[in-house]
Amino acid sequence: MPDIKKRPLPVFDAEGRPLRLKPRITYKLRVKNGYILALTSNQHQTRLPNLVNLHEDNPHTK
Repeated sequence: MPDIKKRPLPVFDAEGRPLRLKPRITYKLRVKNGYILALTSNQHQTRLPNLVNLHEDNPHTK
């Protein structure tokens, strides 16, 4: 069985920008293709490209 590196999935906001979750804010989390989409109560999921490919230079995706 191959070894699989377990790494945390990067988190993005509704507009596709990298996000750090904040305390005392409620998020709805959606697991997508290799990342987590974090939406607040007033946000809705929109069509986004594969954000992991767009943010390959992001240290959270490595």
